[in-house]
Amino acid sequence: MDSATLARPDTRATCPMHGAHAEVDTPAALQPTDVLHLPHHQRMVVQIVVGEGGSRELQLYYGDQEISFDEPELFAFGETLAQQTRFVAGDALQWGEPGDWLRVRGLLEALIDAGVLQRADADDDGDDERRVGEEGVRPSPLPPALTDRPRSWHECPRLMAELTGRPLELGWLELVVPIFRVAHLALDAEGRQVGEANVFPPMLRLDVPTRWRSCIYPGSRYQHDKPMNVTALKAMRAHWRPMMAMLLKVRDAYLRRCPEARAGWTVGHLERFATAVLTLPAWQLMRAERRVENGALHPVLSSMFRVTDGLRMTMHHMLFIPFGEPTRRPDTPMTAAEVHAYAERAFSFVSDHGVCAGPKAMVDEFLAVAVDGREPRDGLPETLDPELLAAIDDIEPAIDYAMHGLKAYAAVFSLWPMTMRAYEQLASVAEAWAVDEPVPAVQALVQWLRPIVAQLRSSTHLATEAWRADREFVYGDMYAQCHRTLTGQLPAQTLAERLQPQAAPEHLRGHLLQAVERRCGAATTPALQQHRTAVADALLDYALHAQAVVRTACEVQRDTNRHLGRSEPERPFAAADIDLYVQLAAETEGRVPYLLDELPRMFHLRADIGADGVAFHPTRSAGTVPAEPRALGTHIPRSIS
Repeated sequence: MDSATLARPDTRATCPMHGAHAEVDTPAALQPTDVLHLPHHQRMVVQIVVGEGGSRELQLYYGDQEISFDEPELFAFGETLAQQTRFVAGDALQWGEPGDWLRVRGLLEALIDAGVLQRADADDDGDDERRVGEEGVRPSPLPPALTDRPRSWHECPRLMAELTGRPLELGWLELVVPIFRVAHLALDAEGRQVGEANVFPPMLRLDVPTRWRSCIYPGSRYQHDKPMNVTALKAMRAHWRPMMAMLLKVRDAYLRRCPEARAGWTVGHLERFATAVLTLPAWQLMRAERRVENGALHPVLSSMFRVTDGLRMTMHHMLFIPFGEPTRRPDTPMTAAEVHAYAERAFSFVSDHGVCAGPKAMVDEFLAVAVDGREPRDGLPETLDPELLAAIDDIEPAIDYAMHGLKAYAAVFSLWPMTMRAYEQLASVAEAWAVDEPVPAVQALVQWLRPIVAQLRSSTHLATEAWRADREFVYGDMYAQCHRTLTGQLPAQTLAERLQPQAAPEHLRGHLLQAVERRCGAATTPALQQHRTAVADALLDYALHAQAVVRTACEVQRDTNRHLGRSEPERPFAAADIDLYVQLAAETEGRVPYLLDELPRMFHLRADIGADGVAFHPTRSAGTVPAEPRALGTHIPRSIS
């Protein structure tokens, strides 16, 4: 690596450093007397990173740029740079011992080329704080709400049919809505939704009075284009002490079940603990008896949800998002300081619609309470409202609800790596088949699969087999550790063992082979028949894996329903229902299509996949006319989270 490197979160490229021995004078060459400006200087985040071999590296994070220095003599240069607003270029020669002017000019010009530094205009005083004051209140970044009345999941299946076109009974809810999002759409007693601007599903977000302002906090969100929600911050401050008291109560309950975390938190433990905090209001809202009605949730619990969801999302990012830096294993040790540092590096303080409204001191205090178990600096309240005292008794069943929900999440979302793997297998078979039998029907299969595979390899978090295996490992650990938190012991079978397909009746392979032959014609030689059989086998393998996912998820959901006191659903859950999550997320543009939805179009075949079996049904008679290609997809989300 050169003395300094500039990179974006998902790429890394060496700076174009000038040569050290020959000076090149051009009209645009930087001069020692030139004045430079670091816009939004408070957005600069400075961190020392220690590599696996013990080597130290200074990293500066500025917007979407990452600036790395691996030579110790440049550390003072980088640290001083981060403190500047305006400076004379030649002054940088005094920032530690960076070398002669040629070297310093090369560093500064590389930063100018990257857009980190700017040449200052004569009338530019560099007063960023004045600009913030001038901007003041910002308009709402949210689109108009699509509904004007609060809704509840207790309206299922009608509500789900309104949202997706497919009804789903309440007893299957946690297989479609992740447990950490179940409470999002509910109103608290202050008339605000638990999920605020990030309500899931977004179609059910309400327009509520909210003040937005430019962010003036140092770090990655400083003067960001997206504003901060100061209404939520006001509520957070009003409820802070009882929030921290309740947070400590949930923390103590979690540690009683998982005492090993007292010796040091891990990424996996923190994700499970944070989910338990989020599930306390969900438990009150969703239990069959004595449930809290929509609009009556205590605002301390909704505010605690909002601040803790940032911790959960940061841990989730560490576990699942392979961009920017490698994912962490669930057993990776984690401290409050590293959580905050990672959140800055990974832009976790920036959401789709705004930035975190909590100042650094508040974020650090929350992490000190949640991770280290410290009391807040202003102490804990002497008394709690009666509703909060009652909620303390709900913590243990809420933890159970959280662990059941995460077990279901691990099982259901295991289908997406399987889907990507199946597409690649089908594409490989189709490409080989088209070489041996370049007829229109076979070419149509290639034209169907080639753009899908290109899409999944270029723009999904499951683009490589290594990423899929990594994600499946995390799902397996989540399933096992949640089971242990519930029962005190690991499950008899791992998730990977539970998801192994059962033996298939021979007639299923025959049905699929017939569909392939109807689509592409009968084979004229044994070699060409092998291609048809390979397509049928790949589809059957996927269907059987999907059945195992449904079977495992439904077993977990039965435990969830018993725990909540719900009646069992009348209609069975099917693999087709899993895709409702993506439709609820309303982020379908450019997604890889759900494979089960492609079967009717490509093979005139409908797959019915439930916990108890797999069946294939022809949708209509068809010859060998190629299906019309369509634009990529409506289903698998880029970020499965």
